[in-house]
Amino acid sequence: MRRMSFIFAALLMMLSVSCERKPLLEPDHHHGSPVNIKVNVDVDVDVDVETGDNPHMYRDILKTAQSVTVVAYPRSETAVYGVHRIDSLAGTIWLMPGDYDLLLYTSDFHELDGVFYRGIDNPGQAEAYTSAVKVSKTKEVKSYNIEPPDPLFTHYYENFTVVEGDNAVNEGLQPMSYKYWFEVDVEGLDYISSVFMEIDGMYTSVFMADGTHREDEYGTQTIETTIHKDENKIKGEFFSFGPHQDSEVKNSMILTFINGRTIRIKLDDISPEIKKLRKGGEIKIDQKIVINVGDSGAGFVPDVEDWEEEEVVIPI
Repeated sequence: MRRMSFIFAALLMMLSVSCERKPLLEPDHHHGSPVNIKVNVDVDVDVDVETGDNPHMYRDILKTAQSVTVVAYPRSETAVYGVHRIDSLAGTIWLMPGDYDLLLYTSDFHELDGVFYRGIDNPGQAEAYTSAVKVSKTKEVKSYNIEPPDPLFTHYYENFTVVEGDNAVNEGLQPMSYKYWFEVDVEGLDYISSVFMEIDGMYTSVFMADGTHREDEYGTQTIETTIHKDENKIKGEFFSFGPHQDSEVKNSMILTFINGRTIRIKLDDISPEIKKLRKGGEIKIDQKIVINVGDSGAGFVPDVEDWEEEEVVIPI
């Protein structure tokens, strides 16, 4: 009997503790004051962006974002650092009253995000970057092969005061990852099964608070293109953090023929054209490629190996 009483008392104690802890586990239990966050997609996110025939290109992309991250940096003793996520372009976070700097950003556009982050706990070091493989390192600049990042939009809100009661942040976000596109005239596409474009001299990352970059490194992005035989063109598009200003960059096309033979074509220097497009736009490529199969000058030699070390000039 005494043992049964002990078990019953223990059950009552566990039930009591669980009832006391339950409110702490509820998702609607918060500390501090509510801050209503809303991304204003009606603001002009296209300022100083070369968007070609679609002036609302970045705005249309931003509308499809799935979440917003808000990083709160304390400016006063009562403020508390925190990283908060909203599963849409509008929602509520809770902050202790005080003065803050707020970093808002979203790159959540796909199931697997192609943007990574580091240094988030310091606004001056909060950096977005893409996966990279180091190619070379010199005294002045490091070169990487990089993956194209996903779209990225940010806003740095300085000196925001949270008071007791409701607070509101209604801001627009600016693009930090930019869309580029290109097309190349190519005759003889019936002999081609795939084309990749290597775009060199692009930034590997961006500091989200002010949009600056690491000037001591740049990357090469390999872009899969689409073949348009009816137009005699290959076309491609990609996102990047913007063009690096290093002058020693090279760009090339990698063509795979229907018999499996692969060659590399060095493009004319298009770096000046890319550098003009600080925040995206169409990369102008005036070079025309003519594939003369059967012509010894065309470089179409199926049994040549180690193509990746070979640069072949196609007659134009």
